[in-house]
Amino acid sequence: MITEIGPGKRPCRKLFAVVTLPRGTVPAKVNMKTTPLFDEHKTLNAKFTEFAGYNMPVSYGAVKDEVTAVRTACGMFDVSHMLPIFLRADSHEKLTRALDRVCVRQTGKLKPGKAQYNALYNEAAGLVDDVTISSISETHFTLVANAGNRDAVVAHLQKYCGNDIQIEPWSDYTLIAVQGPKAADFLAKRFKFLSELFYYEVKLAAPKLFIGRMGYTGEDGFEIACSAADGVSLWRELVAAGVKPCGLASRDVLRLEALMPLYGHELSVELRPQESGIAFIYQDHDCIAAREMREKPVAQTTCGFHLTSEGVPRQGYKVVTTDGAAVGEVTSGTFSFTKNYGMGMMRIALASKSEPLFIDIRGERKPLQVLEKSPLTTSVRRRPKTA
Repeated sequence: MITEIGPGKRPCRKLFAVVTLPRGTVPAKVNMKTTPLFDEHKTLNAKFTEFAGYNMPVSYGAVKDEVTAVRTACGMFDVSHMLPIFLRADSHEKLTRALDRVCVRQTGKLKPGKAQYNALYNEAAGLVDDVTISSISETHFTLVANAGNRDAVVAHLQKYCGNDIQIEPWSDYTLIAVQGPKAADFLAKRFKFLSELFYYEVKLAAPKLFIGRMGYTGEDGFEIACSAADGVSLWRELVAAGVKPCGLASRDVLRLEALMPLYGHELSVELRPQESGIAFIYQDHDCIAAREMREKPVAQTTCGFHLTSEGVPRQGYKVVTTDGAAVGEVTSGTFSFTKNYGMGMMRIALASKSEPLFIDIRGERKPLQVLEKSPLTTSVRRRPKTA
């Protein structure tokens, strides 16, 4: 069954559309939703764009300055268009058995206080969404869905898991991502327990205060879900302390520098994990996607790359071989301010991955280097391994 936490829901349908606007103006779109931090963004003279049906800040100034702040100090993002969902059951076995029906990665070994990156299958082994799943206790998990898929995720969980678990989407909340090597320093005064958390560890500090040490930038940082009123207070406090507000444009650069996929670009309902650059989460187990669908031979793959000459790759640009044959395309592209070159992610024929490849940029072939992992050295704080 589905239980609402507080009044109202915020459904969204469209994934991503960028418009260029004078700073501080709002697109003249009908029925766009806003987050509880919308007035704060206007006060800071943000530029806005539509994202997943929401009117979201795309930048507050120079995108390069926002990227640099996150890589060297601290920046923060309003990600309240994403949806936290509480999942509960009578027992750990009942909760994880229900989730494993739809999850790419099994959840049974997820211990309280830990989180995992995961994804939800449809019956054809395509991806409904990529998500984070966190264990609050043996019988209580939290799942965070992407903005463009929030309605689809709730409906999917209800269809395949709803008879066995309680599904409780949050409402009247904010979700703020505070990212960068100094993120913990800026948050330590308000949250005394942060030093206890390492990468992909979480804490439900109050009934409506969820904190995870994770993010979408490749740096150390925290994602904080709390009530709308508390989120506005936290945002203002961090602005006053000197944390740099950052928008969707810098977030996209940062996630590409870290080679993190984006649903609707690298991931979709038509692609399996092995084709989407997230094969590392695949586990063979009984679920709604039959094994013959999950383990069909893989003909294409998604991976990172950077250009070895000048140029900026963009989504849709063709990936070609030395003789000009098209073997794939760019799924996301940008200029890396951190590495000072064009880079991104591409989906290509698996058989071509070891060949010399080029991005066709307006008829000019730009050579590339395949990236198997992010080129960054980051500030992520991992728990030391015990002997």
